[in-house]
Amino acid sequence: MEVLAWTLIDLGALVLAACAVHLRRRHRDRDDDVSGLARSVHRTAPVLLVATLLPVPALLAGGLSAAAWGAWGALTMGAALVYAVADTWRDIPPHGSAPPGQT
Repeated sequence: MEVLAWTLIDLGALVLAACAVHLRRRHRDRDDDVSGLARSVHRTAPVLLVATLLPVPALLAGGLSAAAWGAWGALTMGAALVYAVADTWRDIPPHGSAPPGQT
């Protein structure tokens, strides 16, 4: 069970990195497509959630080490951070546009 838990944690870390890269690219390209980042944030949120929850049954089933639980905690915090940063980018106006209320 320990191998399964570590495999799922590693897979979650890869998914987390892929989502972070995808959202960063959407943020960089949002001058062309402003709604693309908002759609990407909403589409990657469930993926990040599944990536962090998938190892939980394997962690609960076996008496795993504190390192496995710590890695899972770091994965969960990383997913929350990726989502929070992307959500903040979504609220920032694109380059060259005035903030709301200013002309």
